[in-house]
Amino acid sequence: MDEEFPTEEQRRFFEELLAYLRDELEARKDPEAVEQRARMFAALAGEEGRARVLEDQRLAEEGFVYLSEKGKRRLEHIDELIPLDVPAILAEMEKTAAVSGEYLESDGAVYVMEYGGRKLITADPGDPSVPLRARWRELKDEWPPQ
Repeated sequence: MDEEFPTEEQRRFFEELLAYLRDELEARKDPEAVEQRARMFAALAGEEGRARVLEDQRLAEEGFVYLSEKGKRRLEHIDELIPLDVPAILAEMEKTAAVSGEYLESDGAVYVMEYGGRKLITADPGDPSVPLRARWRELKDEWPPQ
């Protein structure tokens, strides 16, 4: 591996990404937010949607985050992540944003979600991953491959 990796900028980005992932874990564990997501996904996808939300909560409580390598999703404990995992973490974030875009419309104030012929309207919380994903586009060419 290159002796120059990670650079100070890459190290800083990795630390910001870890902070984001820790916040995401907390959000995925929050009982009130989980119940809200469970109701929402149950309304859109039935019991299967609710079950997925509860499974996601369990994984978050155990400290697992999602990564995507070669199009396949995998789990990794947050304490075991290393800078070389960054491309897989961002690939999962990009994939999630793209899939969400297929089912969501937003005017900046509300989301309109449509799935299986059902519609749900909820407040638009914004996407906190946008700044990280934008910064990643600037850094990814200098990142070593996985």
